Amino acid sequence: MSVAERLQEEIDRSFAGEPPLRPVEDRLAAGHRALRRRRGVAAALACGVVAVTGTAYAVSGPGSTGDAGQHTATEPSSTPGTDPTPPATSTPGWEDDNPVRYRDGVLEIRPGVVVHHHIDNPYDYRPPRQSDALDLTYEGQRMWLIADQTTNGFGYISSVPSAGWASFSAWVDDQVTAAGGDGYPATMRLTAAGRVVPVAGAEVLQRTDEPDLGPTFAPAGATVGAAVVRPPDSVLTYFVVWRVIDGRLDVIYTPPRTSDGATFEELLNAARQKYADGVGLR
Repeated sequence: MSVAERLQEEIDRSFAGEPPLRPVEDRLAAGHRALRRRRGVAAALACGVVAVTGTAYAVSGPGSTGDAGQHTATEPSSTPGTDPTPPATSTPGWEDDNPVRYRDGVLEIRPGVVVHHHIDNPYDYRPPRQSDALDLTYEGQRMWLIADQTTNGFGYISSVPSAGWASFSAWVDDQVTAAGGDGYPATMRLTAAGRVVPVAGAEVLQRTDEPDLGPTFAPAGATVGAAVVRPPDSVLTYFVVWRVIDGRLDVIYTPPRTSDGATFEELLNAARQKYADGVGLR
């Protein structure tokens, strides 16, 4: 046996008792999850509030038809570290890095997450929509979070605690007010002259006033439009469509993630197909 062969034999023998390597797909997925977590924390530290959605397709956004009312959050009477109405916990199948989720209509807390305070349904949604505000610690990071489950799927916004707010309940109140009670920030408004324009501070990145969404979206002659818009003081962009019926502006949102990596025309085509199928974005 040559020197090289003996050396190779020694190397092989030294690794004989080691466990097999994880499949490369598993290691890549774990790396991607860690990268998403680092990006989320960095965004929270940079701008105070971040938003996460659990869907990646252009579907419905909450309507502006009055199914969500104004809610004033109140600080729970419990001491820190307790939850007067503890949500359910579950261990099976957490496939992402979300600290909470909804499963079969029940809010679940990821194992290891500590809930300090919980406010039920801050958006005043009607079933089957759900919302919950939580002050929690996840992997050593304290965060304030509002989660919701709508026809879009699961999503949440979160903030670094005390980033300009006196208390958790004050932060929740501000988020509910800014969202108009429906979970989405204001983007467009109707002027006295009947024109649809962005609200103060919002930035319209792309827009059309002829989205061609068909008669299931709005009757002929109605004021309609579509845009990719960034709300005031936000790092997120939203694809929105709107219609004015009987003098009332109805803005329909899709989750912010739907505008990532898709062109404006692709977003429009997806919306057109939804309305052609009679499903729509709501």
